[in-house]
Amino acid sequence: MTTPESAPDQPAQPTPPQSGGSQPAGWGEPPRYGQYAPGYDPSAPQAPGQPQYGTPPAGQYGQTQYGQTQYGQSQYGQQAPGGAVPGYRPAADKPGIVPLRPLTLGELYDGAFGAVRHNPAVTLGLTAIIVIVAVAIGTLISIPLTTWFTDLFGSVFAAAGNDPMLDEMGLTQDMLGVTYGSLLGTGLLLTLATPLAMGVMAISVSDSVIGRKISVSDAWRRVAKRAWFLIGFSLLSTLVMIVAYTLAVGIVVGLFAVDPTIGVVGVFLVLAALLVAGVWAFTRVILVPPALAVEGGGFWATFTRAWKLTRGTFWRVLGIYVLTSIILSVIGQIVALPIGALMGVAMMTASDAAMAAGYGLTYVITGGMSILFLGGVVALLYIDTRMRREGLDVQLQAAAAAAADK
Repeated sequence: MTTPESAPDQPAQPTPPQSGGSQPAGWGEPPRYGQYAPGYDPSAPQAPGQPQYGTPPAGQYGQTQYGQTQYGQSQYGQQAPGGAVPGYRPAADKPGIVPLRPLTLGELYDGAFGAVRHNPAVTLGLTAIIVIVAVAIGTLISIPLTTWFTDLFGSVFAAAGNDPMLDEMGLTQDMLGVTYGSLLGTGLLLTLATPLAMGVMAISVSDSVIGRKISVSDAWRRVAKRAWFLIGFSLLSTLVMIVAYTLAVGIVVGLFAVDPTIGVVGVFLVLAALLVAGVWAFTRVILVPPALAVEGGGFWATFTRAWKLTRGTFWRVLGIYVLTSIILSVIGQIVALPIGALMGVAMMTASDAAMAAGYGLTYVITGGMSILFLGGVVALLYIDTRMRREGLDVQLQAAAAAAADK
């Protein structure tokens, strides 16, 4: 039998938790394929009427008796001695927000909401504090940046002679100024803070799965230990995106330099390649943040494990993420209506501070929804994938039993 170490699709084993590590009990090395279940003795005699483990009982197909039921002649609804129904499979344990077995889409969504209900102090309170502090600091930084960009674009528009085409495109110096100012101010701070908030969600969800409620101080302490890994992953992802787009622009410019017709065709080919490569790479690393938050391994070891986890489940992971993003987008559009009206009033006042504050409020609401729901779904998707690939549900059942005994 092929072991996980030799199978090309099997991710490497996670680092066992160290003393005082950041992961809860049950997140250690998964059981190896081909091993007997804990407590099973293959040499012990089996109960009468039951087959030996791994050895089919004597008899012909269609006449062999499994327990008290003939294969192919089982009587549905008729109970065997002791009251058990032949073929009955008990429901999976559910000590926390989801059952400890591979999850359905509905259970992923229900678990994401259940994580918020189970521990609102961490999922709502701590994540909101992180986002609000980041947005507040980013807004203060973006106010002078907004003024500077507004003046810069004002001079550019004046040099262009106030081209009416710019007005038809909806481009004004105020809009461009607040967009770029907020992007460099609030957007940059959120780029650093969002991984921390997502890590808090992953840690809280991992404990809620086994029915344990983590405190705010413990959640912050555990995410702080992995903060540089989470922030580093975010910065590394941003750097890779910048390099990829810069390379794409360079290729297009080079093609136009060779021949304009080739350049036009090249634009479509490069955009298509960039889109496909971006979707593929994003899906392969989507489980890296929760893995970095809850596992105790090094950065590259954890990154490699999470990368390998998506092998064989690529389309499922991508489909669930896209569907969840669409749902959040629809909700965001509904929420954005009153915020858009507020932004319109802010632009009428021509106040840089009011416009920056409006963008900050937008970031808080949209970013908060994304972290709460999408972060919970991704964290559960990570746990679900490990249950499917590594038998993590067995370890989580043991961890839940140990937590219940305390």
